[in-house]
Amino acid sequence: MRIFALLVFLVLGAGYVWSSARVVPQETSVKKDRPSSEKLARAKMLFGGKCARCHGVDGRGQTFLGEMLEVPDFTNGKWWKDKANDDDLIESITNGNGDMPAFGKKLTRQEISLLADYVRYFNKPEH
Repeated sequence: MRIFALLVFLVLGAGYVWSSARVVPQETSVKKDRPSSEKLARAKMLFGGKCARCHGVDGRGQTFLGEMLEVPDFTNGKWWKDKANDDDLIESITNGNGDMPAFGKKLTRQEISLLADYVRYFNKPEH
């Protein structure tokens, strides 16, 4: 009886391990889920502390430094035509871009990704 119970346990355990280890196909859609309110608040705080000095809290770049450095207006739909790719945003935040400092050693990858997602909220497509 103990051997039978052991075999059942092993078979069920192997089935559980196999089912939890399967590769589940990832959705390939570009559409991302909306971040939680907690993540959005964290991104807003990061943007305020690291980016708003030049880019402005509204993403328009209408600050003294922003105008001096000619930073992009994140609300301008024309600008987004060339920056529609997350990799470009993450690259710029990580390694800097022109006068923009690099944040790759100051922020985690997760924080950089969060900032890139937050910058996308400023996008106002042209009509």
